[in-house]
Amino acid sequence: METRSNLSSDVTLAEKLRDGSLYERAPESLRSQVQARLKAETARKSPSPWNWSWRMSGLPFIGGGVAGIGLCSLVFMTLLWTQQPPRGGDLQQEIVSSHVRALISERPMDVLSSDQHTVKPWFNGRIDYAPPVVDPQAQGFPLVGGRLDYVDHRPVAVMIYRYLKHPIDLYVFPDDHGKSDGKTASSSTPLTTQSTDGYSLVEWRQDGMVYWAISDASPVYIKRFAEAIRAGTRQ
Repeated sequence: METRSNLSSDVTLAEKLRDGSLYERAPESLRSQVQARLKAETARKSPSPWNWSWRMSGLPFIGGGVAGIGLCSLVFMTLLWTQQPPRGGDLQQEIVSSHVRALISERPMDVLSSDQHTVKPWFNGRIDYAPPVVDPQAQGFPLVGGRLDYVDHRPVAVMIYRYLKHPIDLYVFPDDHGKSDGKTASSSTPLTTQSTDGYSLVEWRQDGMVYWAISDASPVYIKRFAEAIRAGTRQ
């Protein structure tokens, strides 16, 4: 009898699940809360730089569809330009990526030498400029070699130094963008120090060249290295 009673209860429960008599409608406030949280989470993960709904709804289609389309294109290009990251940040990331690739490479140098008169001629015929090569060994930053790399859409010279056990890469290439800004070939800029992903960087311009130094050494020492290189190129 107990088994039959349990079976009868189970059948009754199954029927109720099928006929919807146990259905309970969620309150409207719960629906609003869920939608609000979904919108907030979507905005947090994928923030949109522009709210196109109000921009497009208020856009006057002056003179017909063609004028309206042209105005839309102008607004789009203007906003796209203002949202682009500065070029300097892209170049910095290129320098970091290049440095890391060299560190994990089985061949971090193309020419292995502590003699600047050996390293500098090695670049002849491999790039279209003559990079200045100095050896600030007296300041504790000996030259150990060089390599050819590719950054800023061109092959560039990289001189490799050391501070204790820390490798230092020095990227040197012509300041083509400085010329377009009206700067003279002899103009120079102050040292700019930066840090990213555990690496210290120093950037400056001097005598028509762009210099980027990068290392995992302390920012204090990488700046001293840059000052030694800068002083050496002025001699």
